[in-house]
Amino acid sequence: MSSIKPIHWITVGLGLCVIVYILHYHLQYFGNVSFLGGILMLEILIASVWKYSQRFLPLLMIAFLWASMTVPLQSAWTSGRWGVLMVGAGVGFIAWTRNPRSTFGSLHLIAFFCVCAAFVSATVSQYVEMATLKALSLLLLFLYCGSGARLAMLGRERQFFNGLLWATEGLVYVTAICYFVFGANIWGNPNSLGAAMAVGAFPVLLWGWRNSDGPIENLRRLIALLVCAYLIRFSMARAGMVAALVVTTVFCLCLRQYKLLVKMAAVVLFFVAISGMLAPETLSDQISQLEDAFLYKGHKQDGLLGSRKSPWENSIASIKEHPMFGTGYGTSPTGEDPGFTFGTTSSSAETEREHGSSYVTIAEWVGLVGVLPFIALLGLTLLNLRRACSTMLKTADPSHYSIPLAMVMLAGLVHANFEDWLFAVGSYLSVLFWIFAFLLADALPAADSLPVRRVNPLRVLSRPVSFGPVASKQ
Repeated sequence: MSSIKPIHWITVGLGLCVIVYILHYHLQYFGNVSFLGGILMLEILIASVWKYSQRFLPLLMIAFLWASMTVPLQSAWTSGRWGVLMVGAGVGFIAWTRNPRSTFGSLHLIAFFCVCAAFVSATVSQYVEMATLKALSLLLLFLYCGSGARLAMLGRERQFFNGLLWATEGLVYVTAICYFVFGANIWGNPNSLGAAMAVGAFPVLLWGWRNSDGPIENLRRLIALLVCAYLIRFSMARAGMVAALVVTTVFCLCLRQYKLLVKMAAVVLFFVAISGMLAPETLSDQISQLEDAFLYKGHKQDGLLGSRKSPWENSIASIKEHPMFGTGYGTSPTGEDPGFTFGTTSSSAETEREHGSSYVTIAEWVGLVGVLPFIALLGLTLLNLRRACSTMLKTADPSHYSIPLAMVMLAGLVHANFEDWLFAVGSYLSVLFWIFAFLLADALPAADSLPVRRVNPLRVLSRPVSFGPVASKQ
């Protein structure tokens, strides 16, 4: 021990000398806001890595959320989020390989093939540098999902989902206060508001409400759920409303909560009837606006889904022009010339446009050959979702931890039919969706662990025997 102490003192002395040198010769940098911000970011990263499994996933989601919202310091996180993702993927992979808790499976192998397809498409892109960086971001995301994100949940499911519920409630209340008290449009546009509430918040709150412990917690989560539902309605986002409706229906039917489904429909009709009695003209206008937003999205003259007709046609034409390997992962040239340097390493109006569907988007980006591993990845994701729903139907147990993961995935897959975020790694929804998709593969119970119960499916059952990891009651 005595032979080691001098080495420690020498190390500390050298560190102090380096600090003194920096302070003496580079003191002017400490008046630079960007430099100080970089030091703060480094300190936050070190603190998060120190307790990686507990702290890093919240930091990652905060970074991507912050970069997507209209809030102060948004531009700092627009670039900073990639540094967070890079550190998370690297540290997570090293930590996982040193102490693996579960093996890599077919989902991880297919994700690797998707990354390979993304890099191949980048080589034929008009913007090679940008497409390569986009493919690299996909690699980092899948690497983190397969390692670091799993460390955040496995072995600490109770803390993970309790934290998820608290974070979701906080997000809903902060959003409601910003919109209805301060009039601040923090999500930028109605579609983003509807996506955040319908995909990221509503499924988790619905599950949390059905697993509340005590009347106070039940009331608190119910209020948060109702506020979330109203925010979805307030956004008038068709994709968000459809996603929330599908999640509610599947959740109730798979858990055989038929009475709950009927009660929820009755409550909605009750409030509609009350609104019609108190303000019939206002209700008529709202129904007309809802019909226009839900069915036509401001393009009534073009018919149903008219707002998606033009983006779909442009995407199909682009696929025909680049059928094999696409336009390059993350790039959709519009035909305009961005110049020699503009748009080569970051997205711009000349290199991206609306597609109207995430599935059309990925087909255009990587082509009909490159899209095959992405189809396999989506197919396996759907298979895991089906297994989770089948388990819910067999047991009617709402407490299993796979349920909120599966419901978020269901909402995301439905919502992605109308928006382009599913494979856009810069989107917080894309990060959240794929983290949950990889976690669901670990959270699904083994088939032989399910209790065998023969029941009448038309009768609402009492709580059955639990299976696997579940949300414990205190």
